[in-house]
Amino acid sequence: MTIKNEKKTSEKIEELYQTIKELREEVDLLNKTSREKEEFHKLHLENLNDVIFSVDKKGDFTYISPAIEIFTGYLPEEVIGTSFMKYIHPDDLAGLLNDMDLTIKGQHKPYMFRVISKSGKITHVHTSSKGIVKNGEVIGLNGIMVNIDQLKKVECELMKEKEKAQHYLNVSNVIFIALDRNQRISLANRKAVELLGYSENELIGKNWFDMFIPEIVYSSLKDVFNEIILGGDIEKYRYHDNPIITRSGEERIISWNNSILYDNEGNISGLLASGIDVTEKKIAERAMLFAKLEAETANQAKNIFIANMSHELRTPLNSVIGFSEILLEKKFGDINEKQEKYLCNIFSSGKRLLDVFNLMLEVSKIESEVLELNYSTIELSDLIEKLREHFVPIVLEKEQELSFNINTNIKYIIADVEKVEQSLIQLIDNASKFSKYGSIIKVEIQNTYEDMAFKVSDKGIGISEENMDQLFNPFTQIDSSSTRNYGGMGLGLSLAKKYSELHGGSLKLCSELNKGSTFTFTIPLKPATDMINASEKDKI
Repeated sequence: MTIKNEKKTSEKIEELYQTIKELREEVDLLNKTSREKEEFHKLHLENLNDVIFSVDKKGDFTYISPAIEIFTGYLPEEVIGTSFMKYIHPDDLAGLLNDMDLTIKGQHKPYMFRVISKSGKITHVHTSSKGIVKNGEVIGLNGIMVNIDQLKKVECELMKEKEKAQHYLNVSNVIFIALDRNQRISLANRKAVELLGYSENELIGKNWFDMFIPEIVYSSLKDVFNEIILGGDIEKYRYHDNPIITRSGEERIISWNNSILYDNEGNISGLLASGIDVTEKKIAERAMLFAKLEAETANQAKNIFIANMSHELRTPLNSVIGFSEILLEKKFGDINEKQEKYLCNIFSSGKRLLDVFNLMLEVSKIESEVLELNYSTIELSDLIEKLREHFVPIVLEKEQELSFNINTNIKYIIADVEKVEQSLIQLIDNASKFSKYGSIIKVEIQNTYEDMAFKVSDKGIGISEENMDQLFNPFTQIDSSSTRNYGGMGLGLSLAKKYSELHGGSLKLCSELNKGSTFTFTIPLKPATDMINASEKDKI
């Protein structure tokens, strides 16, 4: 029994010795790995062209990398323990202090300022920093400083350095996930940890697809990953969006930018994906699309309603106008003064209502894109004479003066004459309506190399700058109250603008409140249309 016990004891001692040996080997390996990592980080940190720094609450440097000598000529040991304010251009100090205060309060604030080197040379730098938090208190700042002098001189270099600085600024707000060839997570940054809801230790080594990809896209995304790993074209899948499921069960949509990872021998070792959470953006886009579809449906229904109502009402309205006109002509007997007055009201109101229906129908046709232009040729002097005859009684009633000034040698225009005439009538009518008694309204006709322009000017009430954009919207009045001083449905200017644009021209406004307005209606001198024959073009 004694011999057997001694043998067992010896075996246990041998096993213990072997275990100790293995533990020592593991400790040595860990120490070696730790030293290698420390040397790696130190080597890369000290060879950066950019400056890495830390300052305490007083603003004194607690660390600065060797690159500071390239920037300023100071050695790191000369800088550490001194205040950062010593090196800042005086004109930039106030702004820098304000930016640093915002950073301490939690805002990710970049700084751009000038530093003064040991020799007095000025260098432009771009700095990004973040608060050092200990026990819930900000005890200093960590940051990186980039020389952007060359960016001030060369546009191309400016863009490159800006992208680099932007990378430094945004890296903490971007998700980084690295996957090996077996779809297992080999790297996850802090943003990924925060979003996914797992610690880094819980993530490393886990299958990405099994943990986070919804069933609806599981198979397709795995196929894409496998294709890339086998050497497929990364450009086909570099950018894509897909949903993920977090630990809490919440679905988030991530916009990914994928890059291939290679090992030391140049073989594909995995995939690096950087992602941004675009869930709210996608929700907003869907809401906007739904609203757009609803608006288009409502607009289509409105156009159909207007078109149907206009057609249904115009027939009986024409009868009202026609029969009232016949009665006014007294073809079927005399009428007394009061009857004549009422019939005049019926006739004029019917005409006005018919004009409104016609305008509404025109708007409906334009919005439905079914309105076509009927081109013809008219002598410019004839068009002006028609306008003059139309407005003589109107301006006389308000004791206004209407002048036409033709500053062009062109005699003919080719256009949809009716629509041009309607547009100019609307512009002149507006000028008269919004001008005082006895005021002057000017219509100037001139041409450029490409366009014929009609400028209608008045000294009326004018339009404020903030109201100009809505002026050309259909059914819009600047004073939309029920007690407004000026009538109208707000269709005339909208139609005039549409008519000009259908011709290939424009309607522009120059106005100042209480000082008057000038509307410029333009149409091309030579419209691009097959409807115009050669004889009409020759008249221009």
